[in-house]
Amino acid sequence: MGSKRIVYIDYLKITAMLGVVMSHSLAETLNDHVLSLQWHISNVLIGLVSPAVGIFYMVSGALILSSRHTNDIKYLWTHRLVKIVVPFIIWSAITVGVLMQVAGQFKVGTWFNKLLLIYHQFPIIPFWFLYPLIGFYLISPMIKAFVDNASNKLIDYILAVWFVTNILFPFLVEVLPHKYGIYFTYIPNSNMIFLGQTFGYFLLGYRLSKIQVKANTFWEDFAATILLLAITIVVNIENVAFHWKFPVIGYTSIVAVILAMEIFLMVRKFSMKHPINRITRHYVAEISTLTYGVYLTHGLVIQLTEQIFKITNAFLVFLITTAICLLFGFIISKIPKVRFFLLGMD
Repeated sequence: MGSKRIVYIDYLKITAMLGVVMSHSLAETLNDHVLSLQWHISNVLIGLVSPAVGIFYMVSGALILSSRHTNDIKYLWTHRLVKIVVPFIIWSAITVGVLMQVAGQFKVGTWFNKLLLIYHQFPIIPFWFLYPLIGFYLISPMIKAFVDNASNKLIDYILAVWFVTNILFPFLVEVLPHKYGIYFTYIPNSNMIFLGQTFGYFLLGYRLSKIQVKANTFWEDFAATILLLAITIVVNIENVAFHWKFPVIGYTSIVAVILAMEIFLMVRKFSMKHPINRITRHYVAEISTLTYGVYLTHGLVIQLTEQIFKITNAFLVFLITTAICLLFGFIISKIPKVRFFLLGMD
């Protein structure tokens, strides 16, 4: 993929970024005023953004496993890891410090201790999905060596194993009565869970980026996406109303996996059917390059917006957070050196 930008990847990066910010803005709303109008609106929105994390990992896999640099361990440790880990540590320090200060609990010793615990404690919950990303980067040369030498049939086999052990079995545990579901539980620390449940998304993104697609089948994926979104929204209502345990929300559900696949393919086909001019491509690419910065800053902005300005409307929190993070990222992106350490931008 090199330095040449791929439009549908930029679209997907922006889609995933917006979805993640929206999901974290909605974090508490589904626990309040259950089955009220506000709850139903939040349910629709959470259904729309449920596959966002999966798409984030799929895009990462499509990019990293297609890059010729992935075999280069020196490049990994001197460039790729530095770009994601250094900004992550800096923003973890800033976020923890600011939130402790807002709470009136800032002490240098306590702040430093929280940073020392970063290996096994999230600085804030919205940072959780960066941990599997870093793990994936660390083992990416191994996975790259595999995909470069594996047939599509072998890759599909690994994906099938992942789907059954990471997605299907946990799903059966949730939906079956306990006396049957217990047969599908796994032993902690000794199971078939690959790097959490994210590994398959990385490999799946690579696989879907390599298959031949036809632009004229866009509407088939569009229809499937709408149907899956409708299922997600309706089933989640039924889960609450009738105390069902049919998981549809979250990137580990069967519905979310299939939905993420359909969105990936739909966006790819859309970009084939609707090429954009150079100016539009420039702006799409500009926003796409800011997405990692949004991931790093949005958790702090959401908490400050809710705690200091007492804004509780989830959609308003989403709009304010997205605007602030993009504007901040855009300004920092114009400052050489600083943009690398704060946003991971060359």
